[in-house]
Amino acid sequence: MNSNDPSLMYTEEDMLMAEDEAAQLLHHNNMEAIMAYEIEEGQVSVFVNDKDGNDKRPDYTGKGLFNGQEFQISLWKTTSKNGLDYMSGKVQKPYNGGSSSYTGSSESLEDVPF
Repeated sequence: MNSNDPSLMYTEEDMLMAEDEAAQLLHHNNMEAIMAYEIEEGQVSVFVNDKDGNDKRPDYTGKGLFNGQEFQISLWKTTSKNGLDYMSGKVQKPYNGGSSSYTGSSESLEDVPF
């Protein structure tokens, strides 16, 4: 072996960390490309979803535009009782990041009698 060989300068752990960083960068770049995609009226786009170890998450997610309203699409791969593979899913309003449209009362907590 040649001690000047650059591949001998890195441990197996270093190589695994570099592979993990490369995979994360690729995932980040793919997500940026997905987010930058502009959907056109009457069309949908669906991409493979990163389930991140949670089997309940959809296999595919995406968005669509119909009558000027954007909607979110979630699809799961499923197999029927007869062994036929198909996809089931949901179409819903886009996720708003957890913010609520509830306006409630204008009373403050100081006005509550208990």
